[in-house]
Amino acid sequence: MSGFIRPEMRGRLARWAEPAFGIAAALYAARLLWRGYVLQDWILETLGILLLPVGLGVFWAGFRRALFSGAGGGRGVVEVDERQITYLSASGGGSVEMADMTRLEIRRSIKWGPVWVLKSRAAPTLFIPVEAAGSEKLFDALTALPGMDMSALIAARRSPPETRNVIWRAPERFRALT
Repeated sequence: MSGFIRPEMRGRLARWAEPAFGIAAALYAARLLWRGYVLQDWILETLGILLLPVGLGVFWAGFRRALFSGAGGGRGVVEVDERQITYLSASGGGSVEMADMTRLEIRRSIKWGPVWVLKSRAAPTLFIPVEAAGSEKLFDALTALPGMDMSALIAARRSPPETRNVIWRAPERFRALT
């Protein structure tokens, strides 16, 4: 029975599973709220009131994550561990500590197509193909950057530019003149 759904369709369905669960939870909460109102049951109303924002929050976070993730199947593998982004590939790779990041860009590479460019103070610039396996993990990791505009990140991912597009820059640090 595992061959009933094609692998590419299974991937698409898995991509949208979190938003579907969130909307199902929100609908169930709305039903609880309505049922509690009709039956004058304050317990059901309270459960509905508490569950509704949770379901909507799960839906919103999953929806944004689903918009960010791609088809995969590109070159290399992305791993995120302990605030360190690592890219592994047969033709190279590297890692960047998120605390040392200075700039995040997306640009078109002649060799790999659209790529994420992670610049750092302490490591060489890291180029990660947008369609690399595991690149959806970047969404959660990049939300931790101070001042990151997630709408700009999703928009950049959905339509990679023909030229360099700077998405995030590190805030200026105070330097003492000594």
